[in-house]
Amino acid sequence: MRYLLAQGEIITLQNGDAIESLSLLAGAIWLTRSSDTRDYCLQEGTRLAVVRGETLIIEALTPATLTVNCRLRRAGVHITTAWPHTSPRTA
Repeated sequence: MRYLLAQGEIITLQNGDAIESLSLLAGAIWLTRSSDTRDYCLQEGTRLAVVRGETLIIEALTPATLTVNCRLRRAGVHITTAWPHTSPRTA
């Protein structure tokens, strides 16, 4: 699944066991994960392995293209747009 994110757009991915990894094809994102206390700033060309059952919160720092790679062809992934128009840092 490929997603185009506008700068400042935030999404939450709740994957259960569906997501295997994320690949950032263009742009830059900030990411936090439920299985880790650190935050990540990822740049174009980065691939990140995803732990089974974790939740990811992603904010586009620039316009970004993100690919979500699933373990199964028909995997169920729940995606929520938390703040569709503004970043929580600027709201």
